[in-house]
Amino acid sequence: MKISPKQLCGHRGVAADAPENTLASIRQVRLWGMEWVEIDVQLTQDGVPVVFHDDTLSRCTNGVGRLGETPYAQLAQLDAGGYFDTQYQGERVPTLAAVLAQVAADELHINIEIKTYPETDIPRLCDAVAATLSETEFPLERVLLSSFSLEALAYCQTTMPSVARAILWDVVPEDWQRYQDLATYSIHCHYRGITEVQAKAIKASGLKIKCYTPNHPEEVAHLWEWGVDMMITDAPSNYLGFEPTE
Repeated sequence: MKISPKQLCGHRGVAADAPENTLASIRQVRLWGMEWVEIDVQLTQDGVPVVFHDDTLSRCTNGVGRLGETPYAQLAQLDAGGYFDTQYQGERVPTLAAVLAQVAADELHINIEIKTYPETDIPRLCDAVAATLSETEFPLERVLLSSFSLEALAYCQTTMPSVARAILWDVVPEDWQRYQDLATYSIHCHYRGITEVQAKAIKASGLKIKCYTPNHPEEVAHLWEWGVDMMITDAPSNYLGFEPTE
């Protein structure tokens, strides 16, 4: 089966090619011809929404400690690229506003995952995302909010009702319909976390299905047949079989 770039979403930018969730990684998305990018958003200690996945800094920066306990001015000094490759040394943890500017320039759709941990102040995080979308005037029709947190989705349902939402699950539960009103656009799950029966029922409900994070197309050939709409992948090159060009 020939896969179109339009059927793929870059995971944390293109995490196989550049340090995840950085502007360098996000710029790769358009080079591969994709139209969607997925990123994670959290708050610094002083309430700045930044694009970062982990609750701690050590894996993806040269810093230590928790992101949520780090002021933005301190975070902005950290190297978020050298761990990946020396050519990316000096890459920074971007703000959500900076990412939205890059995504707008590249004319992409953006899947903003509201990343929550036990200590996350969910209303504060959601309000900061809403404020940034408003301040940057990013086109809301190009935004999809997703989260594993049902609380976050319910909060967004109230405060940002016009912005599309997706529920994230590792494994789609048997009673997924119970939460269907929290998703207006799609259901997202691990590519091994859905059955054929569930996939067909979700599609029949009018929702789309996106699966993360399959990096080897042979593992998910059956999912296309079940009606899955998009794969959120680190490695689009494995699907498309060509080199990106400037």
